[in-house]
Amino acid sequence: EAALFAGAQKLDHLMVIIDFNKWQATGRSEEIMALSPLKEKWISFGWEAVEIDGHDFLSLTSTMSALPSGIRKPIAVVAHTIKGKGISFMEDDNNWHYRIPSQDEVNRAKQELGLIEVEYAECVCR
Repeated sequence: EAALFAGAQKLDHLMVIIDFNKWQATGRSEEIMALSPLKEKWISFGWEAVEIDGHDFLSLTSTMSALPSGIRKPIAVVAHTIKGKGISFMEDDNNWHYRIPSQDEVNRAKQELGLIEVEYAECVCR
């Protein structure tokens, strides 16, 4: 309803970014409720819509910068993503929608993502 209202009222200072990872809490989106073609659905609501690789932050920022001004409608950015991307045991696995990782799994995920541990010193403020 809000998406339809925004399109009908031509709310041109509104942008939404949709994390389209093709999963819902209980399974694949297409098995539960067909969402594709998502871009066309937003267009049918009166929105401008674009699709991007949601894992490419340069693409996201350049898309946001390059959108035309004065189009007099809201903008939907459909960001195609893979749930858990970059972590071998989490990637495209919906079980991680519910699970809390163990400390070992957190450490393994950090390692796979190339993150480093940072020691924080206590700050004494004056």
